[in-house]
Amino acid sequence: MTYVAAIGVTGDLVTGALAVVLVVVLAVVLFFVWRRHQRGLAELQATAETQSERSRRLEAIVALGTRLRSTHDIEAVVHMAGEAVYETLNYHENAIYLLDEESDQFVPTVVLGGDEAYNAAIAEKRIPAGIVLGLLAEKFRHGNVYFVDHRFYRWSDEELEYFPSSDFPYGGPGCFHPEDGLFAPMYDHTERVIGLLDLYHPADGRLPGPQSLQMLEIFANVTAVAVENARYAASLQTLAVTDGLTGLYNHRHFQEVLGTEVERSRRYGATFTLLMMDLDFFKRVNDRFGHQRGDHALREVAEVLTQAARASDFVARYGGEEFVMILPETPARQAEVVAERVREGVKGIELDVPDPPQMSISIGVADYPFCGIDRASLISAADAALMFAKRAGRDMVAHFSAVEPLEFDRAALEGLAFRLEGADIVTLEALAAAVDQRDRFDKHHSAGVVATVERVVGSLVSEPNQVDLVRAAARVYDVGKLVIPVEVLNRTDGLGAIEREAIRRHPEVGRHLIESTMKLAYLLPTVMYHHECWDGSGYPEGLRGEEIPLSARVIAICDAYQAMVSDRPYRAAMSQDDAFDELRRSSGIQFDPHLVEQFITAMSADDDTAEDAGKE
Repeated sequence: MTYVAAIGVTGDLVTGALAVVLVVVLAVVLFFVWRRHQRGLAELQATAETQSERSRRLEAIVALGTRLRSTHDIEAVVHMAGEAVYETLNYHENAIYLLDEESDQFVPTVVLGGDEAYNAAIAEKRIPAGIVLGLLAEKFRHGNVYFVDHRFYRWSDEELEYFPSSDFPYGGPGCFHPEDGLFAPMYDHTERVIGLLDLYHPADGRLPGPQSLQMLEIFANVTAVAVENARYAASLQTLAVTDGLTGLYNHRHFQEVLGTEVERSRRYGATFTLLMMDLDFFKRVNDRFGHQRGDHALREVAEVLTQAARASDFVARYGGEEFVMILPETPARQAEVVAERVREGVKGIELDVPDPPQMSISIGVADYPFCGIDRASLISAADAALMFAKRAGRDMVAHFSAVEPLEFDRAALEGLAFRLEGADIVTLEALAAAVDQRDRFDKHHSAGVVATVERVVGSLVSEPNQVDLVRAAARVYDVGKLVIPVEVLNRTDGLGAIEREAIRRHPEVGRHLIESTMKLAYLLPTVMYHHECWDGSGYPEGLRGEEIPLSARVIAICDAYQAMVSDRPYRAAMSQDDAFDELRRSSGIQFDPHLVEQFITAMSADDDTAEDAGKE
């Protein structure tokens, strides 16, 4: 019985122990199940976060690609890429360099994230291509990204000059060290390195993982394609505005730039000068030595022009053997110094041919706003000035006002008329002022007539459009005097029949020049008939009375008055009263009698007003 009871007790103990063991085993199992579950949850959460971050980065790449398609400007491309990398990969310091092929250097194009001093230092560094390519060594390569690990590489002093280290705190193994480097080269379609992404000092302090390196590589590739496309577009644009033979800008682009410079100078009250240049007797070079030698000579001339021009100047091939130069913010006097430099440079060209001819160039000068206030008028003035240089002997520089020593036969006048096709009133006024300079006894006659017209026109003419007409005509009515030989203009003794005929021709010549401009046809009657007389004894058509246009009758009186009150080689200047008497004596013969009295009244009233103002 006792034995049986003992067995029973022992059984209970075993059963209890087994229960305890089972509970412990179950607890352990449940713990490991829970732990695995928690680990799974953590992994799922980490995976979700990783996927989210990866999605964010992929979205950033897609967004960058979309933005880059909207521009072909290299600067804009690089700035967009730099901002995207900075915002997406979270590095404190970011720089993008582009290869400048001419200097074989990598030029910092965008620098983001660092402090101002660091950014300024980086932005000034132009890195020799050899240094960059040396850092893109195979031992640093991770895919197409290069990580320079400080543990296995010691930077040279020259490398540190261009890629200086910073003093940010190092977090230990697995963290980015101040002497580490991270680079992503940008390749073109030929696998040539055309740029470099330089990332430094990650925001989280960690070394870049595989996904970060992959994203950086994708950013570099997307940017490289956009840069190459932008450069291709720029090259097409350059080809569109470049002369294929000389490498200078072409005629079409010159027209665009000249129009822009006119508008800029008008807006800011600035001046600029246009040079028009033509090689002398260049046809002989082509005829004698062939067009290949001629083309070589044109390239030599283009080099002279490029060397003579300043950084702000614009040089283009106008066509054939003609060239042009725009000199912003430059008055004519200073521009003529540049023109002389060009002329001397062209004379120094030695063609590699037997018995080479002497090269020379003629240059016409026209400045804004003196010679014209729009594109066409300035070209007309510069072209006319070029013609003056040719007629004066070639191999020289001539301003549009340089007509004093020239004589104009029919062919020369015809050539000038063609060149003035685009001229405006300012251009013709400048030419008329230049014609005045041929008269050594009264170099300011036209200016005096303009001043007189301003004093009386409101009293003599009632219609506003007629007032404007008379004012404009006063500035150019005698431009036809260009045809009168200088010795005739300045003769102190009597004139012969031939000389008188030359003088009587000048209204017709003036008409021809005005007519050629297309813009100034409304001035033709005044220019043509200002020497007609009231009684019909004038020229060129013998009109009488009110057959003569009103504007021409007013100009005739003002012209005669100005001549009377100016010194002449054969008499002293008349007083105003004597001039009034002379006008009255010619009233009804040479001049409109009604206008003569109105003129005298207006001039006298103007004098009285000026006297009263002086007393006050």
